[in-house]
Amino acid sequence: MWKYDGWESDFKLGLVSPHADIGPEAEAQAMSSGTRITVHGARVEFSPMHPGGTIDEKIAHDPVRQFIAPEMIDKAVESLSSSPLDAIGLAFTSSSFLVGAQRERDLLARLTALSHGVKLTTTGFAATAAIRELQLDRVAIMAPSWFDDDLCRAGEAYFRDQGINIVSATPSGPSGGPRHITPAATAAAVESLVATTNARAVFIAGNGQRAVGAIDYLERTLKITVLTANQVLLWASLSETNLRPRISGYGRLFAQNPSGVET
Repeated sequence: MWKYDGWESDFKLGLVSPHADIGPEAEAQAMSSGTRITVHGARVEFSPMHPGGTIDEKIAHDPVRQFIAPEMIDKAVESLSSSPLDAIGLAFTSSSFLVGAQRERDLLARLTALSHGVKLTTTGFAATAAIRELQLDRVAIMAPSWFDDDLCRAGEAYFRDQGINIVSATPSGPSGGPRHITPAATAAAVESLVATTNARAVFIAGNGQRAVGAIDYLERTLKITVLTANQVLLWASLSETNLRPRISGYGRLFAQNPSGVET
């Protein structure tokens, strides 16, 4: 008699993202279609983004650091985690890259003390766990066009410091900002990147860089593994659940047996 209203969901995922970025929620909802997973967002001010979801041609590094400063992100996490959530993901790749894995662990420890027991992970740690789960080698990072070369080099160091073989890290994603990215443009950019780097896997970084719509096509066509920022964040958040296998069409990552994700 009663219709499903979303409250009695199997998993409630919180996402913390820049104030003008709806990409992480949109992609998480798309991947979760057909499941009883609900997605709930919190916003943190990020000055390189502007009304209408536009973004600076290249983002400065100081606002990235400010995003994860205690006076910014702590209140958002504490407030969001007051809801009856199962997990929270920090949908912000650039801070992972900029501060490095050890300082990111410190960030998670600080936020965990405020999260009312709700599990937390970052995009960087989720990507690292996914790469290890799939035992990937020769990984190319396709950062969004709004990352500068220094931020890409920081991303390369982020993974290499954790023993991952990175063959390339470049701002080679489609240009024009989040609103102008399409699956076709993403696929073309990845095809070009693989042709020039001979990569066996690609991590499409940047939670605002929409990419999940191209995963299935690229894996079938290029015979490589494709990971994306919002894909790995959803995958990691669903660790220790039986919900991962219910997600299909968004990469071989979800076909793997669940395992614990180190944070």
